[in-house]
This record gives sequence, structure tokens and C-alpha cells, in this order.
Amino acid sequence: MKVFVAGASGALGKHLLPELVAEGHDVVGMTRTPAKRDLIRQLGAHPVVADALEPEAVAEAVAEAEPEVVIHQLTAIDAGSLSRSLDKSFASTNRLRTEGIDHLLAAARAVGARRFIAQSFAGWPFERTGAPVKTEEDPLQASPPKSVAQSLGAIGYLEETVTGADGIEGLVLRYGGFYGPGTSLGVNPDGEQIEMIRKRRFPVVGNGAGIWSLVHIQDAASATAAAVE
Repeated sequence: MKVFVAGASGALGKHLLPELVAEGHDVVGMTRTPAKRDLIRQLGAHPVVADALEPEAVAEAVAEAEPEVVIHQLTAIDAGSLSRSLDKSFASTNRLRTEGIDHLLAAARAVGARRFIAQSFAGWPFERTGAPVKTEEDPLQASPPKSVAQSLGAIGYLEETVTGADGIEGLVLRYGGFYGPGTSLGVNPDGEQIEMIRKRRFPVVGNGAGIWSLVHIQDAASATAAAVE
């Protein structure tokens, strides 16, 4: 089937595109950077250049592709500049999870796509109650700390908008933090967060007893490819 991937040249997109192609799908990969078109071709997909925050450009790109499934993998995280105020580090990604999701979802519905899949995050949005292992039924934080309020609000908006969309099946995948090749927790070459740890510049929030939920980047790509069907 025809699959449209927004954020095709990102950390997950670079693993997802070859997997979709190997499964026989006709894949169109969207990037905002013209120089990354060759990379998308090398991964087996058809490249299209558009800024996810420009609704007309997104609508045109999706209309030309005529996909059955649209996948939102849009982020703009500079892992090397993470600070104690995650809202500052995630400002651009928050726009992609609100404005960007609106533009892409509207374009998907306009062309009659049957399924819309979006990237969410399971690492720290949940209420700090109960056991540390959460399920889909556990609530997200209603009153998060000020430094993450905008980021958690963007995640909540994305999830509610996608799963509540009319006329299309909306699926949200809550990934853990990525590790593995091409991620900020990758090795050979080392990722940005590993370098920050080496240089003792990685922010420790609270008393250092927190737990991160991680997922290997290839496992996340495989789960996304499975969600297409």
C-alpha cells in the first residue's frame, strides 16, 4: 500500500523506511531539508520536501502522494542542548506535535487515507502515582511541573487529536526514549547524550533516582511498520 512518512530523515525514519519498503509498501518520505532527498532515495522511498508547519505545502505533498496510511514522525530535538527546562529544549518539537499534527491530519483526511499513526512518548508524561510500570489506561499528569508543562501539553494534544479524529483511524504509539544507531544514545559514533555524560554536563533532575524507559530504535521502527497493517 502507499504510505506517507513525515519526518522520514529523522532517527526513526531512517530505520522505518527500509522496513516499510522491504514489506512491499510504496513509501513517500517527507523532509524539510532538500539536501536529504538523496538519503530518502537511498532508503528506498520517494522524497518530497515540505515544511510541516506550512499547511499548504503539507496538503500539496500528501495530495500528490495519495497515501492510504500517513505516519507522523516529526521531531526537532537537539539532544546536545537538553537543559533542566525541557520546554525550552522541546519548543520546536511541541509545535510539530500541535500545529504539525493538525496540518498533517487534515491533509490525510482530505485525501481519504484510512489510517493515521503518530509518535508519542511514554518516558515521563504519566501521573506519579501507583507502580512504575504503566498501561494505556494510566492517566497522564494533570498538573505537571512548570518546566515541562508545555511539552506534556503537546503530547496530550497529539494523543487526543489523533485518537479522537473523525473519518480516519488514528493510532498513537508511545515510544520509550530511543537508543541504538543514529540516536543520541548511540555508539560508534557516540550520541550527543553519551558525550554529555562523559563531560559531566548531563542534567540530573531531582535526586538522581529516576527511571528512564528506553526502546531500541529498530524495535520502535518494527512496531511502527506493524501498525501500518
